[in-house]
Formats: sequence, structure tokens, C-alpha cells
Amino acid sequence: MKSIFTFILLLVITFSSVYAQSEQYLMSSRKLEVRSGPGLNFNTIAEVPQGTQVYVISSNYGDWSAIQFKKMNGFVLTRLLTEDSRIADAERAAKEAAAKREAAKQAATQAIAQAEAAKRAAEEAARRAIANAERLKREAEANAAKAIADAEAARRSKDAAARRASQEAEETRRAVEEANRRAARGGDVASNPIESTTPSYGSGSASRSPKAASISVTREDKYSNWEKKTYKSGATPKSFNFKGKFDYKLDNYLKIKVGKNTEVVVKLYKMGKTERDDELVRVTYINTNTTQFIRNIPEGEYYLKIAYGRDWRETTKNGKRYGTFTKNALYEKGEQILDFSTQKTSKGINVPSYNLALDLLPNGSGYGGQDQDNITPDEFNNDGQ
Repeated sequence: MKSIFTFILLLVITFSSVYAQSEQYLMSSRKLEVRSGPGLNFNTIAEVPQGTQVYVISSNYGDWSAIQFKKMNGFVLTRLLTEDSRIADAERAAKEAAAKREAAKQAATQAIAQAEAAKRAAEEAARRAIANAERLKREAEANAAKAIADAEAARRSKDAAARRASQEAEETRRAVEEANRRAARGGDVASNPIESTTPSYGSGSASRSPKAASISVTREDKYSNWEKKTYKSGATPKSFNFKGKFDYKLDNYLKIKVGKNTEVVVKLYKMGKTERDDELVRVTYINTNTTQFIRNIPEGEYYLKIAYGRDWRETTKNGKRYGTFTKNALYEKGEQILDFSTQKTSKGINVPSYNLALDLLPNGSGYGGQDQDNITPDEFNNDGQ
């Protein structure tokens, strides 16, 4: 009967341990006898060596406390238990370590936030510096292009003035020679009169000398039969019979600003392995005081052929359309190479674009022949090279 009661009591103790409110670890001050119930009259079920840590389930049994030792529950005298300072020290150390970990975590979070802010500030400063550098570079390129264009215009004007002076001197010399020849012919006629047989002088008259007819001199307009054409800026003259080639995936451009003294026709050639492989990509007419964008240019290296002047006219020669400026015309093949090849950078794809300023000086030359320009009108009109 006593063994049955012990079994039931142990079940109750085990059940109570789940809901214990006062939980603590204590240490035996000397060897303990663990009994099956709260009294010396209960059986000893285990022994706890001195200094062993036990878990106190409850101390509400008078002089006895219910404990858990290893995997069993039982009762020991409460006065033989003492507080285990090691547990308290360990818990206190654990709390301090947890507090330090939390403080370190917060410090690390703050440091990361500060580093991210510094990184963003540095990236923004770098972006602004790059943008400013790009702007200064574009301005410098534009100024350099304008200076080159002004220098070229000045050179063409100077060369044209020299050619005009030379032509005028040559015309003066020829006029003097012609006057001398006429004077010489006039003397011969006076000393050796010829009898006129025309009705105006009278048939058989020998008393009158022949008279020279009056000379009428007019300037020949060799373009009078040519068709005068007017185009809007950006149009392709019909004489070239060309539609142009585009790459709409590239957002690049050639920006051309034309001054007040000329109109231009610009031909854009893509360079091949040899001159025979060069390919015409775009032909564009640009009016006076106009800025025109030539966009979506396929990748590659390019050069320009440029016609300057006014009064654009077209005609058909040997079944081929032909166009030219008839006033103040100049023709040149640009020496600068425009590289429209895209470039990969750390920030993405760089798509090059260019600015070009074109004009003639107010006293620019007129149409005068092959030795006036670095290419001839025929070379300009030729779609090949």
C-alpha cells in the first residue's frame, strides 16, 4: 500500500513541476538524501553529493523542498540547500554580454548608415564633377571647332581675295593687249583701204574706208538654263537621288550651325578600309542662320564634303542629275575625322556627338574653277570618291 502512495505522489510532483512559479537553482551544502516524500519516514530514492546543483520546484512543504535531480523528482531538507552564486554570476554576465551585443549592434548599424550616407555624398560629388568636366569639355570642343572654322573661313577669304586680284590683273593685261591689237588693226585699215561691196557702203565706191561695227560685251550666264531649287533645312537635294542611312538605336548627332553669309550642302561619308570602300550616309541642305541636327548616324569613322554658296541650281548632264551653288561657291573635303563609334565605360555606353560651325566671311570668293577649292564641283557631286 505504501508503494502505491509513493507512485501517486511522484506523479503529482511531476505534474506540479510544469506549473511551478518559483524556479531557482540551489546547491547542496552537504550530502543530501532525496526521499520520495516530504519527511524522514519516506524512502530514500537517491543521494546528492555535496556541492551538486539541483533545481528547486517548490519550498512549500514545511522543512522540505521538492527538487529535480537529474531525471527524477524528490524531497530534500530545505536547510541543507544554499544559493548557487555561480548561476547568478553567469546570468548577470549573460545579461551584460547581451547588453554589450545590443550596443555593438546599434553602433554597427549607425556606422553603416553613416558610411552609406558618406558613399552617397561621394557619388553625388563625383557625378557633379564628371558632369561639370563633360560640360567644360563640350564647351572647349565647340570653341575649338569655331576657331578652326573661323580660321578656315579667313584662309578661304584670303585665298579668294588673292585669286580675285590675280584674275583682275590678268583681265587688265588681256584688255590692254586687246586694245593694242585693235589699235594695230585700225592702223593697217587706214593705210590700206579696202573697197566695200556691201549695199551699205555703195557698190563700187572707192572713196570711203570700211568702218568697224560697235562691240557689245555681255557676261554669259552659264546657269541660265539650270533649274533653281529652294530646300528647307534638313532636306536632301533631289540632284543626289539619295535617301540616307540611319541607325535608330543610336541617339547621336552632328550639330551644324551655319552663319549668315552662306548656305551649305553637307555630305557625310563613312570611311571604309580603302577610299573605294567609303560610303555616303547622309546629304543635308542647311539654310543661312540655321542650326541643323543630323541624327541616328551608324557607328564608324566619318569625314565631310561641304559646298558653300548661294543660289542652288540643278540640271541633268548625260542622264545624271547635277547640282551646284552659282554664287560665292566654295567646295572642300574636311580633314577632321568624326568618330561615331560607341564606347563602353564604367558608367555605361558613351555615344559620341559633335558640333560644327560653318560660314564664309562677308567677302567670300565666288565660283571660279578647280584651283579655287580643295575639291571641284564634280568631285563634290560624285557619290563615289
